[in-house]
Amino acid sequence: MCLLLSPAYAQPTVLGTDAFNYNTYSTYNLSTYGKLRSYRGLAANSALSGLAKWEFATGTAAATNYSTNWRPYFSSTAIPAFDSIIDPLLTAGSARWNTSFGGQSGFLPAIIAGRYYTFNIGDNGGANNYMAVWETNFNPATISSITQSPITICSSGSDVSVTINANQSLNAAEKGYLRYSSSATFTSSSLVQISFTGTSGTATIPNPGSGTIYYYVFTSKLALSQLAPSGVVNETYCDLSTLSMNNNSGANYSFTVVVGTVPSALSFTPTNACNGIATTFTASATNADLYDWNFGAGFIGLASGNTSIQTLSTGTISVTLRTKNNTSGCEKTLTQSVTVNPVPSTQTINPNTN
Repeated sequence: MCLLLSPAYAQPTVLGTDAFNYNTYSTYNLSTYGKLRSYRGLAANSALSGLAKWEFATGTAAATNYSTNWRPYFSSTAIPAFDSIIDPLLTAGSARWNTSFGGQSGFLPAIIAGRYYTFNIGDNGGANNYMAVWETNFNPATISSITQSPITICSSGSDVSVTINANQSLNAAEKGYLRYSSSATFTSSSLVQISFTGTSGTATIPNPGSGTIYYYVFTSKLALSQLAPSGVVNETYCDLSTLSMNNNSGANYSFTVVVGTVPSALSFTPTNACNGIATTFTASATNADLYDWNFGAGFIGLASGNTSIQTLSTGTISVTLRTKNNTSGCEKTLTQSVTVNPVPSTQTINPNTN
């Protein structure tokens, strides 16, 4: 019996273009992020529409192999526009698969000096690929670190809060997203927009109760409704619209839900306080060894005591109590609104006055 093996096709690994220095063609190694291949550069000078070239190939930047490439079939063909997902089945100016040195260099819309261009392509080997080129008048932020709390995720325990730190504040045109799935291959997934304040952002993954959750973070110019129309995540759009990504060097971030003793019956008092007067908050919980408080400026830190004394400003604030069982490592949180009232003004009563 003969065993027939399917051929292994190379994936795109190199970008060739003169977009970053018009009339000086160079090759660049693509960065790999799961199913995405990407490279970003700064345009040193401008070029009119239809002049700057592009193409994707195999090999390395130092030894590019054009025998297999992704570029238009015919000459003088340009991508339709920047900032769009380009379908190779519908658009001649797209990343179409060629062998035997086939195809012709594609062309780009007008290049503007001082702007950044992010080239994205899918990871298909032996087939056409979706592609996109994103133009920005800013250098997109880099996602520098990702942490989760709690570390131990327990069935019936707290939801998972993910903290994302960037190297700079996101531009108004940038949006951060956390994509998560119960499948390591993200066959189905959910998408959460990250709430950023300055360089730090947070997103919440609901506790699934069991199993393993995989997640990663990326930035994009597209809105949530474009990436997940009617709540259904479009994987191609998520990948191809990426400006920056942190997927833990390709491994993705993950947590596995465990079974353990979870603090329960959480409560705390008071829910009313006075502005400028130190207020003692007292917590109660079953199976809790450590307590932590967040009065709007971040958690104070787990401690054995179940009280905290705070002086608060007038208004309604959100207070979160975080509890932890030392043996299991399981945590549970409770968030309540606390109304902080102004201190009544003092009045002087003269007993000799009618």
